[in-house]
Amino acid sequence: MSKLIQTISWLRLLAVVSQQQTPVSAFHVPIQNIACANKVQQCSMTGWGGTSIRCRRKSCLFGIMEEIEGQALTAAETWSVEATAFLEPDVATKVDRLFQDRGDVSAFQVLGGRRIAAASDDISNGEGRRSRFVFMHPDLFLDAATAEAEYCTVILVENVNLKASNSIPNALAGIGVDLDNVGDIVITDDSTVYLVVDPTVAKQVLRLLSKELVGVGISLSVVDPHEFMPDGDIQDMKLSRILERKIDRKKFEKGYVHLN
Repeated sequence: MSKLIQTISWLRLLAVVSQQQTPVSAFHVPIQNIACANKVQQCSMTGWGGTSIRCRRKSCLFGIMEEIEGQALTAAETWSVEATAFLEPDVATKVDRLFQDRGDVSAFQVLGGRRIAAASDDISNGEGRRSRFVFMHPDLFLDAATAEAEYCTVILVENVNLKASNSIPNALAGIGVDLDNVGDIVITDDSTVYLVVDPTVAKQVLRLLSKELVGVGISLSVVDPHEFMPDGDIQDMKLSRILERKIDRKKFEKGYVHLN
């Protein structure tokens, strides 16, 4: 009898716990670091027990979209200007749809180098992949060209031996630049690279990136914002597994969601 009473008590407790809902915000990625936004397709966030990878991706993307919506509303309500991290095309497409025909906030999609977002995986001349969104109150009258100039810095790297060097994403991570702050990396030949970065990390890149690369007389310079970026091969934004694990560990220690 005592065992039966104990079993019933446990079942009642389980029923009470199952009715309690965990706030969705507990799983949100902080807006200061939307690393998950650029890993949606291979997102494998822990913390949901046996939840499928597809469900985890959806939860990850839901949190990102909600954070971006909040960021846009903050910009509109405070008459300030806010910019997202650089996003992969699948996420950027969803953000673009979210803010189409909105009267309460203006949103500009910028890529740097006076390019536009590619409409498909086949990138044509004058198009790019990674982009970010700049939000503001509609009455601030900031135009797209100004938004791009203020929130995208194009850096030209010359005389680098790309075949012998570390990959550019690995080199950037090696000097402490988060890839959320990096747009497209365009390789025009074996020794010349254009990369788009957040202006807040431009000085860091100019000062330190050459130390992570191989080449004689490597030079880095800022490209005039009115110039068009040349076409070339866009490098995949992939880190080595060792670097990725180190970065994930640092984010986990700082309280961000842990990504495998």
